[in-house]
Order: sequence, then structure tokens, then C-alpha cells
Amino acid sequence: MIRILLPLAFVAAIYFGPMFSVETTDSVRGESISVVTGDYFIGNAVECLREMKTPIGEDCASDGQIDDSTKAGSAITWAALLAVAAAAAGIVGLIPFVGRLTSVATIAAGLAGLGGMGFFMLTMMNTDAGLAGVQWGAYLAAGFGLLTTISGLSGMRGR
Repeated sequence: MIRILLPLAFVAAIYFGPMFSVETTDSVRGESISVVTGDYFIGNAVECLREMKTPIGEDCASDGQIDDSTKAGSAITWAALLAVAAAAAGIVGLIPFVGRLTSVATIAAGLAGLGGMGFFMLTMMNTDAGLAGVQWGAYLAAGFGLLTTISGLSGMRGR
């Protein structure tokens, strides 16, 4: 059951959690700090899943840009899609023999989550905000990626 919940918690942490903050200039408030949630990166893919469409293609691509590049947003989007696929495979994995086979998908989802969040943080180092601009939602998602990997490894042992 945990191999179903942890990948979904990873996606929820990305989607709802604050990922980074940027300084904005507003004509009314002047300079202020805006917090950007993960919806900025995976919002299009989530909408495609809600409409029961395959989240691959131009319509579902990430529009989120960091440092004038969408590479970090694409990495996070693919990690989230792999986590959703691992959670769906985990439902089938409730059958005892198949459970060990779905652990491989859980490990892959966890490693992709760690890699996606690591790439996001490396990209943030190249911006003006730096690592100080990374918010707690990014760290929470990386933690869920690590727990997903550990859960998949535990499933390989038969637990």
C-alpha cells in the first residue's frame, strides 16, 4: 500500500507545495516576493490526466521556465508522470507475486523524482535567487522521492 501512496505524495508535494520564490515588481505594491508552486511546472500534465488524455505532446508540455529554459520543468514533469505510473502499477502489485515486479517501477519513480528535484535545484543555483530561493515544497518532494526509492527497495526484499 505504501508503494501506492508515496509516489502520489511525491506528485502532491510538487503540485501543491511552494517550489521557489522570485522578486517581482508590481505597480501597486512595488517590489515584493512571489512564491511559485509546482503547478507552474506540472499543471499542464495534470490537466491532461484529468481530461483522460495521454500526457505526452505539445498540449501537455511544461511551460515553467527557470533561467529562460524549460528543461527543469520537463524533468519534474516526467518524474511526476513516472510516479503516477508507478502508483498505478502498485495497485496491480497488491497481488503477491506481482508485487516484487512493481517494486522496480517504484524504484525508478523514486530515482526519477530525486533526479528531477536535483536538476531543479542545480538550475536554481544558476539564477539570481540561488538556493535561497528554493522553498520547502521542493525539499519535501525530494524527501518523498527518497522515501519512494526506499519503499521500492524494501518491496524487492518481499516486504
